[in-house]
Amino acid sequence: MAPIAYAGGLQPKKKAELQEIAQALDISDAGTKEDIQNRIKKHLDQNQSQLEANPVFAGLFGRRKRSVQPQFANARFVPSPASESTDEIIVKTSGSPANTRSARRTLTIDPIREVTPVPEAREVSMMLKNAPMSPPEEESSASLLVEPTPRKEGRMITSTPKSILRNVPRPSVELAATSFKKIQVDAKQRARTYLLASRTILSNSANLWLITAVLELLYVLYAVIPWQSVEFASSQGDDPGKFYLSIPYPPLATFQSYAFWGVLAHWAIPTLALPAFFGSVVTFNPANAASARVPRVLPLDPLTASIMRLAAQYAYPYESLNATIQGVDVIGPRWRILNAAVGVALAFAEAIFTAPSAYTEARARMRASTPRRTIAPEDSLITLGES
Repeated sequence: MAPIAYAGGLQPKKKAELQEIAQALDISDAGTKEDIQNRIKKHLDQNQSQLEANPVFAGLFGRRKRSVQPQFANARFVPSPASESTDEIIVKTSGSPANTRSARRTLTIDPIREVTPVPEAREVSMMLKNAPMSPPEEESSASLLVEPTPRKEGRMITSTPKSILRNVPRPSVELAATSFKKIQVDAKQRARTYLLASRTILSNSANLWLITAVLELLYVLYAVIPWQSVEFASSQGDDPGKFYLSIPYPPLATFQSYAFWGVLAHWAIPTLALPAFFGSVVTFNPANAASARVPRVLPLDPLTASIMRLAAQYAYPYESLNATIQGVDVIGPRWRILNAAVGVALAFAEAIFTAPSAYTEARARMRASTPRRTIAPEDSLITLGES
């Protein structure tokens, strides 16, 4: 079987063809296509005198010979900046054909070795920026002598590929409007939740009674205690407009005086003590009726407590106590009676609204606790016979 003759350039060949050529040359066929191609080129350059005479591999040198053009004028070949060789090949020719043929022989006998540049893109870009100063003819001749590989051309690109750039979304009017609507819906939902919670707390007469009592206590403490304050001035010198931080505090002598505790006691008796006592003892709620077998005991009847508070605020002897303790009636009769009257009105409204359900619940619990009456069979027969 005749041996296969290889011809043509290495660059357009496939990887399988390059591996076949590498096996024929007894060199390694491992690696990528570029690695095999560079390995074959290096082997052909090193053994050109032997392989050029071999008809099997002679076709691989045909394109490499045609790449060298004859020079008809004085020319100077400058090697590639990435080449490691520093020798300059200077060929001086005249217009005669003999000199041209001698130049061709010289170029054929001493081929130019191709060297792969440094694979780092940064160094390649620096080489391109610092190119040697030469006429345009020399650059064209050098480009004919050294043919860059696809790997070199790919690594000379130093800009960032567009495929790895992050796609930053731009804000749009629709997105902003959607976000604003979502914020509005969340704000309305939270406001509705807070409103319902506040309504639940304030719709209870017992809670209203406690809230008004706490507000009255704070006003009494504010009016009775001789508050003192500690001032912290800013470090701006004697400037009249400087900032002062004042922290009020009650003096300890106030808590040791009889007048302070007397005022608090006379305020708490008609406001808290008497309403809480009678509200726990006296109740007209059907759930606490004595007729129920298992009454649902309520800790406090707010309607009874509000009525007793109004009566105590009207009948408590603040005028006679004022002779013993000066200023015992801190709030005044007008505001005391007004607060108690408002509490009674709200307690009546709550009782009227909850009365039907309370009576229904009490009747259902009474029926559940009452045992059913059963009639014996003999009594029923006697009753039927008499009739």
